[in-house]
Amino acid sequence: MPLVFLTPYKKTYSSEFCSLSTFIGFIFLILAIFIPLFAALSSEDFWLRLKEYLEQPKVEYSENYMLYVSTNAKTYFYSSNNNLNENYKNIAGLDINKDICFLEEHAQVTSSSIDSDDDGINDKITLRYETSNTNIKNSSEKDIKLIFFLRYRLTKQVKLLMTPMIYVDIPLLESGAKEVNLNGDLELVQKSPLVSTTITSQIYNYENVFELDENLYSPFDLLYYYNKYKNLNYTLKYNYEKIEKKSDGNLIINIEMNIPKLQRVFYIQSVFEAIKYAWMQYFYIFLPIYIILYLIYKFIIESNIFYSHVKSDL
Repeated sequence: MPLVFLTPYKKTYSSEFCSLSTFIGFIFLILAIFIPLFAALSSEDFWLRLKEYLEQPKVEYSENYMLYVSTNAKTYFYSSNNNLNENYKNIAGLDINKDICFLEEHAQVTSSSIDSDDDGINDKITLRYETSNTNIKNSSEKDIKLIFFLRYRLTKQVKLLMTPMIYVDIPLLESGAKEVNLNGDLELVQKSPLVSTTITSQIYNYENVFELDENLYSPFDLLYYYNKYKNLNYTLKYNYEKIEKKSDGNLIINIEMNIPKLQRVFYIQSVFEAIKYAWMQYFYIFLPIYIILYLIYKFIIESNIFYSHVKSDL
């Protein structure tokens, strides 16, 4: 004879609110909630808000710079800022500082950006500084201090825009003009993690150093602001190698900056982002513990270890 319908045999267990069976059930419920929580918190990355990721930053040359060329006689200066250049002309005219001269034969500056994989992000930036000053070419000693500014942007987990300064110190001790080639990598230096936000943080616009032009009377004043910049939480470092070549022509500085494909960025993720990953870890621990506790509690009740009312379908 075929089976056409099956009604399962069911028992319903109930108890008073203040009974021992209800109290034991409440204890098991608390264990089912808090055992997975304590187990998840004991892991290293359950509520770890400090994260890291890799990103290729977007870097551009801001076309702002300051150049000092010191010889055994004088220090010559030129910058991309007209107000700062006029300030140095006034200094020379008033004999405030006889050791500082404005570089009348101004430095010719050219720059280019290279995107080797056509992804819209620069992979390399090249700069070329050249001056034809006769006194500089004929000087037996030269020392070059150059500061230029970049625009640095992060757009993935962290939204960041800053205008950091890059400092290059090139001592040239031999006579005759030189051609100096610098090649190196840009590196983001973090003293503290960034904060993950949906709004772009615009920090450290150090091009504002041009507003302090009345104080920039020597390379030492310029280095004062650079040292302040180095003490900030987020800076950009240029790790370069130097190759010098003898030349009978103008003083030339060639700079190649490689932008890292995978820059490591440390950041603090938002609370909502932390919860998004934390609840999944909690759930996967909660599920097996809940099943185990449920089976134990079911056995206790069905065995009538603690008294409860039983209602049967029979």
